[in-house]
Amino acid sequence: MSAPAISVVIPSWNRHEQLLDCLRALDRQTLPGDAFEVIVVDDGSSPALDEAVCRLACGRPLRLIHQENGGPAAARNRGLEAATGAAVAFTDDDCLPEPQWLESMLAAWRATPDALIGGSTYNGLRDDVWAETSQLILDMVCEHFNADPDRAYFFASNNMLCGREACLAGGGFDPTFRIASEDRDLCDRWRAARRPLRWVPDARIEHRHRQTWLGFLRMHYRYGRGACAYWRTRRARGTGTMREDLGFQAAWIRRLPHHLGRQRGWVQRLRILTALAAWQVANAVGFAVERLKGGAAARTGARTTVG
Repeated sequence: MSAPAISVVIPSWNRHEQLLDCLRALDRQTLPGDAFEVIVVDDGSSPALDEAVCRLACGRPLRLIHQENGGPAAARNRGLEAATGAAVAFTDDDCLPEPQWLESMLAAWRATPDALIGGSTYNGLRDDVWAETSQLILDMVCEHFNADPDRAYFFASNNMLCGREACLAGGGFDPTFRIASEDRDLCDRWRAARRPLRWVPDARIEHRHRQTWLGFLRMHYRYGRGACAYWRTRRARGTGTMREDLGFQAAWIRRLPHHLGRQRGWVQRLRILTALAAWQVANAVGFAVERLKGGAAARTGARTTVG
């Protein structure tokens, strides 16, 4: 039997039911059944994932790999190494890819084989103000950094695809980014290698990450710490400064009125504004804490470029 065109890698940790929903969504892909395989990397879940249950949910060729908890970057690398497809797509266990997701990603990659391909995400939990605010932040990030889809700047790791050999040659995801920003780091190294990033907005996934106010604060605190580690790494290898991030900080406020006006009542707008203020505080505190620590997470032997 010939190798599949795509290997889909899903890191998973203690989200058993959500993973099964993700696998069912992959079973509804428009690509033929033998065009892709699914690799689930169980990153130390308790209880461990059951391969037979995963196979029943997916209905496509599937492998389950178990490893001790090493974080999402290490889990993605484990799946990347095990993949047999020429291209590797990454998503997360709390995501539901739309039926044409892989077909759209594959078409874009075949048109530009050296590119890192990224799709778009939307929040599937509209009643959750914290999830809705996190999605709003990501929407404004993508609008700012990916204004030219063929010269994109950043993709989230829950919706990207690239050539397997190119990703392996560049070292894959840097597992020392255990807190956050491993996707930003990969994109930066890809750009430094003078390879394109191409954004395909029609390659959509539904994100279902229910959050509480405390979980929201913790997540964006971690993102702040990850941003500091990312800034420090870029400075060490000479691939950029904080200028791009500061540009976004100035731009998102201008974009906010447009987004807040999208079919939202004044109560929801007020709640989102409150959540955005909390995001800024949590992110800034995380960045400051990581910088004051001097970066145990700053890591020796930071990776240089892709390829």
